[in-house]
Amino acid sequence: MSLSSPSDGKNSPHPLLGPRGPAGDDAEPEEEKVCAVCGDRATGYHFHVMTCEGCKGFFRRSINKGVRFTCPFSRSCLITKAKRRQCQACRLQKCLDVGMRKDMIMSEEALQRRRALRRQRRLAREQPEGLTAEQQELIDILIAAHQRNFDSSFSQFAHYWPPVRLCVPSPRPQSSPQPGSPAAWPPQPNCLDEDVLPDVFSMLPHFADMSTFMIQQIINFAKDIPAFRSAEGARGTSPPRL
Repeated sequence: MSLSSPSDGKNSPHPLLGPRGPAGDDAEPEEEKVCAVCGDRATGYHFHVMTCEGCKGFFRRSINKGVRFTCPFSRSCLITKAKRRQCQACRLQKCLDVGMRKDMIMSEEALQRRRALRRQRRLAREQPEGLTAEQQELIDILIAAHQRNFDSSFSQFAHYWPPVRLCVPSPRPQSSPQPGSPAAWPPQPNCLDEDVLPDVFSMLPHFADMSTFMIQQIINFAKDIPAFRSAEGARGTSPPRL
């Protein structure tokens, strides 16, 4: 009868638990998905077959366009990741041989509709569910203030005279009108090109009047906003008067 020494227990596994290995040895490693056409890394099932993105797009384009490829060799080219672009005829034939189905290809219009629907769903997930009551109230206040103070037809600008070219006539004798021709009324100054001021100077009064009117409209718009009025009251100031 022999007794086992303590040192034997360190080297021998426990008889009931069996051999131990590093954590995770029992879990099988995830097998890498391979494209059934060219052997590249696959991204999922496309048209009923596990394929890569390249072969998926090639198969869809080839079927949708109805292109007939011709093999320059004996229609037995080896299709791999490195050589899949060398012979399109053999690549398409291998797509069909491994089981890719033509009837699962969507038309271009249906594909565009599906992509648009996906974009709408993605935007709906990214956007907030809706406006709060406070935000909606603020929007209503801004819209009402804008409608009260601004005219989309610009009829408020009708009383402004259009810009005219200023004329500083030089003293020169005026020619008498021809007999039988009506006299001009009101009398027009006899201006030459050198007497007319540049357009930039004649536009200044017009721009000044319109700018003043628009600033007044902006001030009136701000007065209709409660937050602006409360801020003015807190500072003890009042909006400028024009």
